[in-house]
Amino acid sequence: MAGMTASPEQAPSLFAAPFWRVCAALLCVLLTTSLMNVVVFPRFDAVFTYARDVSVLANAATLIAVGLVATFRPPLLRMRALTAGCLVLLAVGSALLPAGLYAGSAVALTAAACALSIGRGWAIVMVGAAASRLEVRQAGACIALAFVAEYAVTALVWVIPAGVGTVLFALLPFATVALVWRLAQPVLQATECGEAPADFSVTQPSTFLPLASQLFVCLFLFRVAFGYSLRFGEVGGVPVSDFLGIVPVATVALYVLLSRRTFPADLLAQVSVLLVVAGFLVVSAGGAYAAVGSVTLLAAGNALFDMVAWLVLIAVAGRNPRAAVATFAWGRGVSGLGSTAGAALGVWSNDLFGAGSPAVDFVTGTLILVFVGYALIGLKHFSFAETIAGVTPVDQAVAKSSEQEFAERCHTLAERYGLSPRELEVFMMLARGRDRAYIQEQLVVSRNTVKAHVKHVYAKLDIHTHQDLIDLVEEERAESGRASERSAL
Repeated sequence: MAGMTASPEQAPSLFAAPFWRVCAALLCVLLTTSLMNVVVFPRFDAVFTYARDVSVLANAATLIAVGLVATFRPPLLRMRALTAGCLVLLAVGSALLPAGLYAGSAVALTAAACALSIGRGWAIVMVGAAASRLEVRQAGACIALAFVAEYAVTALVWVIPAGVGTVLFALLPFATVALVWRLAQPVLQATECGEAPADFSVTQPSTFLPLASQLFVCLFLFRVAFGYSLRFGEVGGVPVSDFLGIVPVATVALYVLLSRRTFPADLLAQVSVLLVVAGFLVVSAGGAYAAVGSVTLLAAGNALFDMVAWLVLIAVAGRNPRAAVATFAWGRGVSGLGSTAGAALGVWSNDLFGAGSPAVDFVTGTLILVFVGYALIGLKHFSFAETIAGVTPVDQAVAKSSEQEFAERCHTLAERYGLSPRELEVFMMLARGRDRAYIQEQLVVSRNTVKAHVKHVYAKLDIHTHQDLIDLVEEERAESGRASERSAL
């Protein structure tokens, strides 16, 4: 996978403190999710079962909103204020949670769940921002260790007292923020103080992963499978144990840690699809062990894909820190929506399965059709490796030369590639490193017009990145120099 490894001379030691801090923070995030689903959410059912769904939706809506603001109006985000607000929400939620549970107050419980969920969402974005500062090979090792550790520790989650689990659920997000606060700050500040990703992607289109990217569609669909696996077969609100999912996760972890090869993102995604489809097939087969077998396969498939998702989001954010918050917030928000949809399907399937209704076959058949269809059609020309490689860093380079020489080269290229006079103007400003706002002001046109001109310039020059444009201008300069030398001889 291009760009997915770093040489030993370039990458810091895996034993450096930042690596272990990110690894510990990611483990806290994963354990918080396990505690939430195994210990905390089942306790909601005695008071107000829908509090769990409301909280997940609140988390998803908040993260999607942050992702949109970070994409189009990042100066509106005050990172220190957001982090402080995250801690306040976590504290308020931790205080209200016991009141909601023991007093049986649906309002207090829902408020507590939403506050904790929104606070955790921002903590996860901070983990992603901190992880984006690691080399990609380090990030792969970090993810592998965190996922294996989470499966191992989750075995204890099933046996600890509910009160202890609830306290840990409330405390772990604070530990997450404490672990990554300093590491995440440079990335968060780059977002707040930099140009909006939607703006710099106008003049440098490949620097930002579009919000409609196939990656985010994948995140949604696989989280549907995750939500389904949590609710299908549950007894008393407690999900079926999926501990056997540690086998494929541990296998991948050993491969990543012991091999010096690239993280097999595309292969893992394909294996994930197979496991998810197999999980849905087991549901339709019925039998005494249908729930256990289905949940194990679905959870294993989701865990492998979640590893891929974390790696891809970290790698993309690392290539363009100014878009890191937008990428992580949007990605996790879309994931939350998928989890909610999957959980609703899981509850429905529970009712149908318990009643012996043949409609459960229709539900699982539809899900199988969706996943297989998407794998065969939607992912036919999609590659996670190419998605990462296709995101180029925001380039600050400009073509350097005297104005006369620069103008002559640009005019020569414009004639060669058939640029219109207005496209030539845009081309020259791009070559000088001008951003979208500058071009829009100089030409007195709309943002969409600038975007259209840039798109036409890139298409006619047959280039994909701003660096390609700079290289083209510099190559013309070198060619002109060689031509002058030949004429002198």
